[in-house]
Amino acid sequence: MGDCRLSEPPSQTELKSARWNITRASKKARVLMLHGNAESGASFESKTRFFRNLLNACPSFPSGVELFYPTAPHRIQPASSTTGAGKRITPEEGDFDAWTWGFGDYMTEVMQGYELAIRYMLEVIRTAGPFIGIVGFSAGATTAHTLVSLAERRASPELMQNLQIDSSLLPPPFHFAICCSGFILSHPQYKSLYYPQIQTPILHFVGDLDPVIPEDHTLKFARRCKNRLIKYHPGAHFVPRGKIFQEVMLDFIKEWLRIDVTEVADGNET
Repeated sequence: MGDCRLSEPPSQTELKSARWNITRASKKARVLMLHGNAESGASFESKTRFFRNLLNACPSFPSGVELFYPTAPHRIQPASSTTGAGKRITPEEGDFDAWTWGFGDYMTEVMQGYELAIRYMLEVIRTAGPFIGIVGFSAGATTAHTLVSLAERRASPELMQNLQIDSSLLPPPFHFAICCSGFILSHPQYKSLYYPQIQTPILHFVGDLDPVIPEDHTLKFARRCKNRLIKYHPGAHFVPRGKIFQEVMLDFIKEWLRIDVTEVADGNET
């Protein structure tokens, strides 16, 4: 159960930037944590509590780390059910803590409501940031990648218009990201988010037994990142938390905080 395979050698390119300087880190560093589909910030926090202790033990953050868990803006409506007597009941909306970043088939469709979710997250970053890094799971990983790409000013003018985003609202690039079970939004509208490859270093986790997001979808997603590290875990659709995977996360973050990564160089892949 300690499998931690590397699917390919890490691709690394040093970028021109302002180095993360621990001598200037007088305040707690902030990391954005994005939940998956049908979850919430609170439920994701309960599943990733280990991350707080992990990062607070990192020497790169002498003042500690704050994790920020926003909830996606779209509530998933509860389904009605039938009692044994044939009476239909509907859960109270307030008791159904399930939220999503957008609606639709990520393989073929423009995601409905996704533009609102991205504008919402840019406002979160503006008011609660700055954030040094971002962690996402499943649909949250895809949203994290979108935010990383936008922060690198990758989106085409057409996509910016479709998302109804003004360039003045875009944050500075992140120093790192961790994505678990992510996937590409395949509709042509989103192409500029992935081509050319983004530069921000991203650690990708792939579950050997993931029944929700196929392995090839996550690998395709990962390969749109120039500075990537791909690791497998012997589990299903969840964020790995075993000791060996925590060590991988910590080593990845420490390594990239020693490299200049905040000013994004122009990619040369098409």
